[in-house]
Amino acid sequence: MAIHEILGHMGIDVCGTEWGKQLGRGLFEFRLRHDADEVLSIVGRSSGRNATTGASERIVLRVYCHAYGKKVILLLGGHDKAVRSKESEQDAEIALARKRLRDFLGRKKEKR
Repeated sequence: MAIHEILGHMGIDVCGTEWGKQLGRGLFEFRLRHDADEVLSIVGRSSGRNATTGASERIVLRVYCHAYGKKVILLLGGHDKAVRSKESEQDAEIALARKRLRDFLGRKKEKR
């Protein structure tokens, strides 16, 4: 829901908000801390479901992205910090996203 409602509308401009962070060398991080109902509420929409009671699951997701042109956002990897919170695990996921980006851009150059 957040990818569609937030990232899909804002693109790389999420980096100027709580939703994103530039990581450098063409990579940025999309930060998810809200469940689908919360995202819909933030953007002024309703899910049409009744609100649940009780504690909700902690959401701390990161999606590693690259803005390819003006209309395409490549989703290159992700990390669930609520499950795997070690910095080394996140660093490994970022490194993998960077490799995927290099591979993608390398294939694009070869086609020219």
